[in-house]
Amino acid sequence: MRNRIQKCAFAAVVAIGLTPAAQAAELRFATGFPASHLLQKNVWEPWAAEVAKRSNGSLTIRMFPGGALGPAPATFQRVKAGVADIGYSLQGFTSDQFPRTLLVEIPDVARNNVTATRKMWAAYDLLKDDYQGVKVIGLLSTGPNVIVTRDKLVRVPEDIRGLRLRVPSKLLGDVLGSMGASPVFMNITEVYNAVQTGVLAGITTGTSAIRGFKLGEVIKYYNDYEFGVSPQFVVMNQASYDKLSPEHKKIIDETTGLNFSLRGAKVYDDEAVIQLKEEVDRGRGQAIKVSAAERALWDKAIKPAMDKAIAERKGIDTQKIIGALRAAK
Repeated sequence: MRNRIQKCAFAAVVAIGLTPAAQAAELRFATGFPASHLLQKNVWEPWAAEVAKRSNGSLTIRMFPGGALGPAPATFQRVKAGVADIGYSLQGFTSDQFPRTLLVEIPDVARNNVTATRKMWAAYDLLKDDYQGVKVIGLLSTGPNVIVTRDKLVRVPEDIRGLRLRVPSKLLGDVLGSMGASPVFMNITEVYNAVQTGVLAGITTGTSAIRGFKLGEVIKYYNDYEFGVSPQFVVMNQASYDKLSPEHKKIIDETTGLNFSLRGAKVYDDEAVIQLKEEVDRGRGQAIKVSAAERALWDKAIKPAMDKAIAERKGIDTQKIIGALRAAK
């Protein structure tokens, strides 16, 4: 009798198109950013809902925002170690670990996030060694990074001399440092207090961060010279992926990758424009439009630092990667 019941239960599962192994899998998604983050609301949660719908509720993604499973700089290693099944963060937090991918930060590679995202996926075969031990399911960028300041209007490179500015990565820190600024590496979640108290004169970030991190309350000036984008990743623990049923693997594969990444990139590009306009329209922020002559000064000032940073990357075919990124559409 017991065997007959077990066989009937198995037949019922097969009848709805799922194997027993596909019935109750939950994936932990870790991010060091708050639950109110742009991508949490516009990409990660809708994706989790889509996965649940496609799997008839048999595959769920549980969100752990706000560093619940570890701070943002530790996300990659936490996923690799299996503390989280999936994680979202920035390569710039641990720059030495991602020497290939971070070449997308070079300003003339991409001036918006959709373009940068397409380029990284097109050149992925040259970047994939940065991600050994995990499965990459998302590769996108935020930015473009611009200099925003509390009190001092920045128009030309000379204006940042002596300013303490937050930077999102080593490369941008080297660039601003070469021009006389004092770069400070700091998580975006910490910059509000640092600017408010005068610890920082300003920060380099994309203007899509204004609302989510309340930067409009402490920032007045927004220079529009683009210092490149900041790449981001969504990675999955390889063992977590491998133990999924074939049906669940298919759902993950079909709902991630380039199109998944482009959704996040477009959110950043759209919000960068929308949020800056909000600040200007309300009279709280001032957009600084650099002229062609001023842009030429910035281009000239950053070139030596960029050349030096590129030359310092050892053990990888830097020129081949940069060439592929520049050439990709």
